[in-house]
Amino acid sequence: MFRRSLVIIAGMVAVLLPAALTNTAAGAQTDNTYTVTFTNNTTGQYFTPPNFAIHDDSLSLFEIRQPASPGLQAVAENGLVPVLAAEIQGAVDNAGLGVSGVGGGAPVSPGETISFDVTSDQRKFSLISMIVCTNDGFTASNAKNLPGAGETVTYDLRGYDAGTEINTENRADIVPAPFCQDEPGVGTEESNPSLAENGVVRVHRTLEGNGDIPASFDWDNNESIVTVTITNGGDGGAPAPTPTPDPTPTPDPTPTPGDAPTYEIRFVNNTTGQYFTPPNVALHSNDVDVFDLRSPASPGVQAVAENGLVPVLAAELAGAVDAAGEGVSGVLVRDGADGQGPLMPGATASGTFSTDERKFSLVSMIVCTNDGFAGSDAKNLPRAVGETVTYDLRGYDAGTEINTENRADIVPAPFCQDEPGVGTEESNPSLAENGVVRVHRTLEGNGDIPASFDWDNNENIAYVEIVRIG
Repeated sequence: MFRRSLVIIAGMVAVLLPAALTNTAAGAQTDNTYTVTFTNNTTGQYFTPPNFAIHDDSLSLFEIRQPASPGLQAVAENGLVPVLAAEIQGAVDNAGLGVSGVGGGAPVSPGETISFDVTSDQRKFSLISMIVCTNDGFTASNAKNLPGAGETVTYDLRGYDAGTEINTENRADIVPAPFCQDEPGVGTEESNPSLAENGVVRVHRTLEGNGDIPASFDWDNNESIVTVTITNGGDGGAPAPTPTPDPTPTPDPTPTPGDAPTYEIRFVNNTTGQYFTPPNVALHSNDVDVFDLRSPASPGVQAVAENGLVPVLAAELAGAVDAAGEGVSGVLVRDGADGQGPLMPGATASGTFSTDERKFSLVSMIVCTNDGFAGSDAKNLPRAVGETVTYDLRGYDAGTEINTENRADIVPAPFCQDEPGVGTEESNPSLAENGVVRVHRTLEGNGDIPASFDWDNNENIAYVEIVRIG
């Protein structure tokens, strides 16, 4: 396998683009035209032009805990966009439905946005792009739902490690892109067999300071490193119909002075087998930080993550908001007849809050785990009245309790157990981990918690939708 300068790659990509955006299925009806916008949210990293596919349910471009395909390896290690483009094209052709291609013709720099249009009658969307100044890092979105006619969806993307090359983090071992280097020509144009990792795809640990890649290229995996927004223009590529004006007067987007903005927040459990505690939320200023990757969990986060003690974290968040002097906090209530209890698979919870502050955080226990939680820290609230933002939530490990995955060591919720009373209502000191918050590895089969409670950390295990209503 050979590496190429990204300048050369840009030219190779340009040759592919005309054919790449054509439907590959003979006689397939091209029902919808989508505008895809790819935004680099980092302050220092670069991405290769994204490889994408619109496809049916039979196609999966990568899987967590599985080896990367040769095409994915070629992009993640070498930035060889055309190699993955050919692989995806072949997969789409083999399935007989869908389209694939490459969005753009040059690396995407920090803060840059690119857009492209694609037409297909299929309902799933996937995307892969190399995190350039890494050994084998990439960002991706796998088999996400496309929006209906006239609708828009937004997906926040994380960083992944292809598991194909050891993360030396040395510039001499990565693509010789000028923006990754101190001097021209540094870097290798061939894969080094001694760095082969022979591992599996996993969530990237970000740059850990192992080599000489400057820290300015690092990113926070707690934030979205790329945002992908997809708008469905309507049938056959025609523009979406102009909405009929609502006879009801719309709210004034400029609130009356002295009136705090009001937000409606909705939390959705996306898993097929897990449960969540009622989510603790805070709307706050930049001075409040509910949790941080690679830092110890607070006592309130630990209380929720280990034992589902929602009131303990609620008191902690209220204290933090009071200490900052601004913001609100509370607990979302399960939607339904009684509004009580944990959120079962597919269940939702909601609440309404008013504040002048601009940040939002949430923590909810993944119940059938030792110390797992779903979280979102210091995300932006929507600005305009009627505006909606959606955040995909991942699973985190609080790092406070060893993951035995034994039902006797977790909250005695009846849906996690074979018999009533199994489980513990307080932490076991012998299981104390004294670690830091990190991305959860999901259930690994260590104990007797059934595999049906596992989840795919490649997908969002929950999402939060926030609408500014006033």
